[in-house]
Amino acid sequence: MMRAFRSEWVKLSRRNMLLGFGGAMLGFTLLFTVLVFMSVGGTDTGLDEGGETFVTGAMLSLPDGSLFAITQMAIFLGIIVLALFASNLAGEFNKGTIRMLFVTEPNRLKVLAGKLAALASFVAVWVAATVIASVAVGAVLASGAGVDTAAWWTGEGLAAIGAGYLNVTGAALVAGLVGAALAVVTRSAAIAISVGAAYFMLGESLISTFWDPLAEWGPAAVANALATGGAAGTSLGAMRPDIAYATAVILALAYGLVSLAISSTVLARRDVTS
Repeated sequence: MMRAFRSEWVKLSRRNMLLGFGGAMLGFTLLFTVLVFMSVGGTDTGLDEGGETFVTGAMLSLPDGSLFAITQMAIFLGIIVLALFASNLAGEFNKGTIRMLFVTEPNRLKVLAGKLAALASFVAVWVAATVIASVAVGAVLASGAGVDTAAWWTGEGLAAIGAGYLNVTGAALVAGLVGAALAVVTRSAAIAISVGAAYFMLGESLISTFWDPLAEWGPAAVANALATGGAAGTSLGAMRPDIAYATAVILALAYGLVSLAISSTVLARRDVTS
């Protein structure tokens, strides 16, 4: 497993991976952070709902206000992570390198575990960088937007940042594991990414118009609720479905385990001929 983990990090350390996936996570979040604070400062950025302000200075001045931008970007971060997992695993089949990996390590589950652990650690590092950068940019823009950041640096505020990091990372990994399962089943990065991204962005919302429970219990809704801390407690509650945090954690673990089970079963039983 450790050999697979180390070899995977060699790939993840390449410039195209760092800039392509890590840079995308960082870039999109920083762009949204700037738009949020510009919106509060009076600039028309389109961040409004039904003519009402999407976010206010009072919301951002709360202890967990520093996390507003990144938590609202969680679904997009999840799609980037889904693409990372899917392209990585499907690419092994497309290039034929999966067969070489199984020659050096016949235990397929160890190969899968090592690869997924490396990908998860890569995501954890980049989410940490994204959280730090988003909070830092928010702190710089706060005064111009009339946001008081004093509460951000209290014990409660710092704890909220730490909890937010764990929640966003967990939400992103749910999408990543779904992408991994799709990649192993289809052996196609294009199919896995397009199907996964379409579902997380639009599919669940469209299906939920016919089947209401999906809007509350589906993978996208659960990932969103997990990223924003559940339905109770924080100032971000108005921006998410009514799913309790404990429920979101349990369902996120369930979706992750189901995705792992699918990936493991298919990879262990399917013949690899090329």
